[in-house]
Amino acid sequence: MTLTIDTAPDGHHGDALADAQRFSLRIAAGFAEAEAVWRDLEADAVFSAFQRYDWAACFFSTLGRGATPCLAIIADAEGRPQALLPLAIAEERGLSVASFIGGKHCNFSLGLWRPAFAAACDPAMMRAMLAEIARNAPRRIDLYRLVGQPVSWAGMDNPLRLITSQPSPSSGYHLRLGPDPEAILGAAMSGPARRKLRKKEKALGAHGEVAFRQAASRAEVEAFTDIFLAQKAARCRELGIPNAFAKPCAREFILAAATRGLAAGQPVIELYALTVAGQPVAIFGGTVSGGRFCGMFNAMTSGPMTRESPGEILLNHLIRHCCERGLAVFDLGAGKARYKSSLCDGVDALFDQFVPVTWRGQAAAAAYGAAMRLKRAIKQSDRLWPLVQSLRRARGQAAA
Repeated sequence: MTLTIDTAPDGHHGDALADAQRFSLRIAAGFAEAEAVWRDLEADAVFSAFQRYDWAACFFSTLGRGATPCLAIIADAEGRPQALLPLAIAEERGLSVASFIGGKHCNFSLGLWRPAFAAACDPAMMRAMLAEIARNAPRRIDLYRLVGQPVSWAGMDNPLRLITSQPSPSSGYHLRLGPDPEAILGAAMSGPARRKLRKKEKALGAHGEVAFRQAASRAEVEAFTDIFLAQKAARCRELGIPNAFAKPCAREFILAAATRGLAAGQPVIELYALTVAGQPVAIFGGTVSGGRFCGMFNAMTSGPMTRESPGEILLNHLIRHCCERGLAVFDLGAGKARYKSSLCDGVDALFDQFVPVTWRGQAAAAAYGAAMRLKRAIKQSDRLWPLVQSLRRARGQAAA
């Protein structure tokens, strides 16, 4: 179904702003129906790697199973597609909640927006879009939970921020790259820190040849994935935190995305490992779009080689690799961590929105908003956040 929505005041359309405020909206029945428009938008719209059609399709067919796709295609007054909001509707505690596809595995939630159209949007237009999506969605929407949205991306202000929002608990962190990897790493790390890391890499060499590898075959993808999942599970138990990869279909997701495009040398998820004597001791996975490498997950061995910081060594090799392939930005995703703030030179401010649609969603929006504000206050506290981390570790050790 296609609807034309007019948000211009008093129904007048004589100027350019009024024309920009007219749009049509169509909800695609599924990924196949949306694919042509989606891929066309990828050519010149602003979006993150997590909104690539291939990434979203791999996620939705695995970790996203059970939800209902709600792929909203927004066109201008002439009927030309200008934006796409890749949403999914899922049942949560009796509520139908619409969120960006990807959930916790998506570090940057965003629509695909052609910049000129995004710049012409205003608050009334944004409210009208969400209202019409809810009216024409394939199932009831009680609440929009739109979290982890960047305030701006690739020089474009996020138009959804025109309506009520609140800061996310954490920000994203990125490092600007250049053609000289040694200069980039030299600026990001102190001389003593780099010398210490080289010494640790040399110490790893006492256990066997140290190598930086990218998974280039189905067999390597499976091996790296299984090792990552085991390392991640052990680390989460040690820290006493939930494991976002505990679901059986998490493996299915990584395998699907890391093998899609692999034959052409462009997998949706790129897997890297630091190996010692041929065995991975650290794993890093990420996805690329628009000259930006977006880190998704990492883990390292819990054995005796941990003291040599194999994760940091792998990260340094990966940054060099990204510089050499001409990428412009390397990001470590959202979430507070010392290694992120010490290495990165840029911060991606994020915001959350909880927009109620029905009476069921009203109370939930208030509760979600309050919970996220509390979470942010704790994470931003130099006293409370270390205390929470210590309590989690104690819980993990007690459960071991």
